[in-house]
Amino acid sequence: MKRIDLTNLDCPVPMVLAYREFGKMSQGEEAEFIMDNEVCAYNSYKLIKNTGNALVTIMNDYNGLYKLHVIKIRDFRTNIL
Repeated sequence: MKRIDLTNLDCPVPMVLAYREFGKMSQGEEAEFIMDNEVCAYNSYKLIKNTGNALVTIMNDYNGLYKLHVIKIRDFRTNIL
C-alpha cells in the first residue's frame, strides 16, 4: 500500500494531489493519504467517494492528522465507453 504524505500544504493542494494520485491507481490498488487540514481531508474523502469507484475511509488520529484509506474498486477510465 502506498502512503502519500500531504501534510504542510495549503488547501486545495492536498485534495488535488490526492485525486490526481487516485486517478493513477489501478483497480484493487490501495493508498493512504495523510493530511493535516481537516476541511481538505473531508473534501478529499467526499470527492473520491463520490466517483463511485472507490471504498474510502477517513480516520483522525487526534494528533492533527487525517488518514484517508482508499481502495480503488474499478477504473473509471474503462467505464467511459
